Amino acid sequence: MEKLKIGKITGTHALKGELKIKSFSDFNDQRFVVGHHLIVGNQDLIIQTVRFHKGQYLISFQGYQDINLVEKYVGLDVYGYKDDIVLEEDEYFYGDLIGCQVFWDDKDIGQVKFLLNRTEQVQHLRLNRYVQSGNRFVTDNDIGVQDQSS
Repeated sequence: MEKLKIGKITGTHALKGELKIKSFSDFNDQRFVVGHHLIVGNQDLIIQTVRFHKGQYLISFQGYQDINLVEKYVGLDVYGYKDDIVLEEDEYFYGDLIGCQVFWDDKDIGQVKFLLNRTEQVQHLRLNRYVQSGNRFVTDNDIGVQDQSS
């Protein structure tokens, strides 16, 4: 089964083995539920408890209800199985878009090489021409994208 990185363990919370997890997933309601499997390091762990607190998930795993048992996981990435997620029609995993052809007004304009996280601030971008940063989109009359800074 294919694994996807879905978060990072940022710390512990209290003494009963809860871990703070920053989520990278768009499917939190399916990923972070009691009984669900997550992979940390090379271990497949089952969620015992889960709650959301101050922008992060606080999760404990079955058999790990002690801070001394979970401290070793701080800083590690959290993975989930791709097959565990049920996608709606016209929903895709980001990674599945890499390599797809892109069309604009029936014109093939290239292939998806990488994706930017929607929360990242783009400072420099290269798309057929070098584009300076700022609060503008790429200006390229060939594909019809216009300056958005005004």
